[in-house]
Amino acid sequence: MNKRICFVGGGLRGGGQERALTSMANYFAGCGHHVSLINLFKTEQLYELNDSIEIFWPTTDRDKYHRLIYALLILPYLRRSIRKTKPDVLLSYGEWFNPFVILSTRFLGVPLYVLDRMGPGIKLDPIVGNARKALYRIADGVIVQTDIAARLIKEKTGAKRIKVIPNPVTVIDANTSVKKKQIVTIGRLSHEKGHIVLIRAFARISSNDWTLHVIGDGPELSNLEIESLNLGISQRVKFYGFKKDFSKVLGESDIFVLPSFYEGFPNALIEAMSVPVACVSSDCIAGPSDIIKEGINGLLVQPNNVEQLAFTLNRLIENPELRRRLATEAYKVRETYAFAKIAQQYLDFIFKKND
Repeated sequence: MNKRICFVGGGLRGGGQERALTSMANYFAGCGHHVSLINLFKTEQLYELNDSIEIFWPTTDRDKYHRLIYALLILPYLRRSIRKTKPDVLLSYGEWFNPFVILSTRFLGVPLYVLDRMGPGIKLDPIVGNARKALYRIADGVIVQTDIAARLIKEKTGAKRIKVIPNPVTVIDANTSVKKKQIVTIGRLSHEKGHIVLIRAFARISSNDWTLHVIGDGPELSNLEIESLNLGISQRVKFYGFKKDFSKVLGESDIFVLPSFYEGFPNALIEAMSVPVACVSSDCIAGPSDIIKEGINGLLVQPNNVEQLAFTLNRLIENPELRRRLATEAYKVRETYAFAKIAQQYLDFIFKKND
């Protein structure tokens, strides 16, 4: 039986959270469910949505108000939009505003499930952290991506219904591309993503005929460009900025690197594995180690360890058979994290109260 499913998100700018939301919304819409999306901020739309999805945008200008004032101003918009779409269930994507959504949707009679996708190492500001602690327990359920995240949220919030559901993989069909001697990384260019470590490790690789391709935008872009210039490798490092379709670059690459200091459950990693590409990831507190089996379908390195990452890259560069073997095993994420399998876990949890 088709359901009316309403997503609540921050907007449709580029980012892993927005990508996960739109991918799941498009999948449910494609299965015949009535899907709506309520955006809490007016942003540019960088992700495509199924034509059947009903989209709501606020008219209040976020830049004109303090965030607490803005929250009060859009509360009527949120409740009005929910009443208009009459959903069977609400799915709120975003630990930064999940508490606000919980509080502002009380007494509407619609079950609300919040998706907390943040890495366990991220620290929220006191207002959001305390609101999360007080309000998660009154949500109908909390969906997280790893066992570690489930344990920590239970300890911090007392939430009773917590379900671990990993991200589905958006399969990148680029396995027919001709491989080149290039390393690629994909993600927002912010401090916690650790790209400065990758730049410095790349400067230490033994072969000068390999190139590094950095896909993503963010506040660290200029610092990374300056660092590559100072290290004398700027001619071998290409910065793309935000790139909606990166399948060609990913398919042509022989090595993918995720150098993050902490993660939730990295989409970019499982997408690279689906190509497949030989993958290296930092072994941060949660996420990559749930996906990579060391030495079997990928390699793990210590976060923020330039020397170990450089050693691992050199090891892969010098051993094409190891790259091939890791990529072959990595390809199996297509089955493990298949959209149909993960989406069914969502439906089972949000519509079956006995879970």
